Amino acid sequence: MRVGVSLIAILALSGLAAPAAVAQATAPVAVAEPALAVSSGPEAVSVVIYRDRPVNTVELMRRSQQSWRRLDREGLALIVETRTVDLPAGEAVIRFEGVAGGIVGQSAVLEGLPAGVIERNTDFDLLTPGSLFERSIGETVRVVRINPVTGNAEERPAVIRAGANGPVLEVDGGYEALSCSGLTQRVVFDRVPEGLSDQPSLSVRTRAGEAGRYTVTLAYLATGLQWSSDYVAELAPDGRSITLTGWLTLANFGSTGFVDAPVQAVAGNLRTEGGTVPVDAVRLPRRAGCWPQDTTTEGEMPEYSGPAMAVPPPPPPPPPPPPMAAAAFDEVVVTGSLIAEQADLGDYKIYTLPERTTVAARQTKQVRFLERPDVPIERIYRARVSARTDQPELLGPFDTEIILKLDNDPESALGVALPGGTWSLRQQQRGGASFFIGEARSTDRPVGLPVELRIGQSPNVRSTLRTTDYRSSQTGEVTTAIFTVEVVVTNAGGDPATVEIIPYDYYRPGFLITDESHGSAISENGYPVWTLALAPGGSETLTYTFRVRD
Repeated sequence: MRVGVSLIAILALSGLAAPAAVAQATAPVAVAEPALAVSSGPEAVSVVIYRDRPVNTVELMRRSQQSWRRLDREGLALIVETRTVDLPAGEAVIRFEGVAGGIVGQSAVLEGLPAGVIERNTDFDLLTPGSLFERSIGETVRVVRINPVTGNAEERPAVIRAGANGPVLEVDGGYEALSCSGLTQRVVFDRVPEGLSDQPSLSVRTRAGEAGRYTVTLAYLATGLQWSSDYVAELAPDGRSITLTGWLTLANFGSTGFVDAPVQAVAGNLRTEGGTVPVDAVRLPRRAGCWPQDTTTEGEMPEYSGPAMAVPPPPPPPPPPPPMAAAAFDEVVVTGSLIAEQADLGDYKIYTLPERTTVAARQTKQVRFLERPDVPIERIYRARVSARTDQPELLGPFDTEIILKLDNDPESALGVALPGGTWSLRQQQRGGASFFIGEARSTDRPVGLPVELRIGQSPNVRSTLRTTDYRSSQTGEVTTAIFTVEVVVTNAGGDPATVEIIPYDYYRPGFLITDESHGSAISENGYPVWTLALAPGGSETLTYTFRVRD
């Protein structure tokens, strides 16, 4: 603008200014809009689902029934799409429709174009009654009213003069607010304004040297997909081995389904920094401007009637059901004929489903990823004890924890990385029947570390404890306390029992065992433990002395 003013001033001072010359100098230069190429959907798609922590399947499904949960904004997946686009020569905008509803726009990567990407946009202006009116200001529509005398539908052309915040129509040379006439009426739109869609879309601006058809790969992160792992372990009648089956549960809480897609799940606590969050779509409501019919409730989505679209008048219907309504998420698909394949992905493990599958919107799908018969198992009992100075008398008896241990060395019958999940345990009787005996949770366990399952408390194996001696001394500002503890463990069951005793005082500063009646060892988690073997109906006594800094 400053350049135009300077030119006029120079011409005027020189006496050469002419109206035609000035008009030509200040006329705006028309800029051609780039051509639009639309990709309506992918020809092929693959899905890789991640997680940042082990997920409890039951809790996940319970949350899915609660309307205030935004599960479509949780979880993370990598979506890779193959698409075909027809590009003209020169500059063009490609609009990719049908991307996942939870797309993280800033993560999108596009490969296969003949030239680079100049600009990238994620469009979230969705089709609603409000956005339809707002984008159609100045457009001619048709108003259909029911004549209260004849009952016939009468149609009039109208021009929209005001949009979503109180629509105003120009009808028959006059102006009126929508739905303020008191007559039953509807507005019919002959077309949808450019750029409105019922799903988010991704658009890029590019420049091709020549026209042609190109196959491109579009990859992006999206939320709304999660996975969890669950195990079914059936103990043999002798209780020394289990038959183990592992299941992956894939959950799609989003509004976009993925048809006939290769699917993989990555195990490991993936770290994110808060940048993998999609932008919420803009849903512009339509507000009436009449009293007492005024409402701020979002109206119902218009329905197509041939090429036209009709917007029903107020009062609007109740708000639509939440995305995770129970009625919309009640399908669980189980595929158990084949087993997922496990492989390494750097420090993580990746599970590839054995065949392509459809991960439909608001659906869960289960597939086996593990099948191991005759896995040896060890049953132990664990007691955690702590010295007491306020109650020197005998304490207990206390129930002990029941622990099932599975060896997971490379050469063991298991020998596979196990993603954390929920275990359902059953005990098979010699007569053939199986009974549920407990449930446990496990964390991610790599090969080489045993798996421990806490399944309950034992009424047969019990412990009592007594602090038999306590002394303290002070050197400067340091006070040292010395305790002697006696632990008696009894086995009232009919089978031998292995009992682990853990001193709960090991976390205190300066903890050091100075005397013990049985030798202790350091567990893989870094705490001391005594292991006692009890015969059926037998008992054992452990005494130990330790010191700490108070």
